[in-house]
Amino acid sequence: MMEERAQVSFEYLLTAVFGILLAIGAAAVVEVIRQLALEAQADILTTRARVIEEIMQ
Repeated sequence: MMEERAQVSFEYLLTAVFGILLAIGAAAVVEVIRQLALEAQADILTTRARVIEEIMQ
């Protein structure tokens, strides 16, 4: 009985650790995507400003 409880507890611990690592990985991916989006937005705004400036000349 105690061995079964220990086995179940160990499995829950592994599941919890896996879930935490999965959440950390997902957060890292979201941060990378957010950073790429910010860089793309900055490029778009720079290009827009340059085009408007060229049109006004």
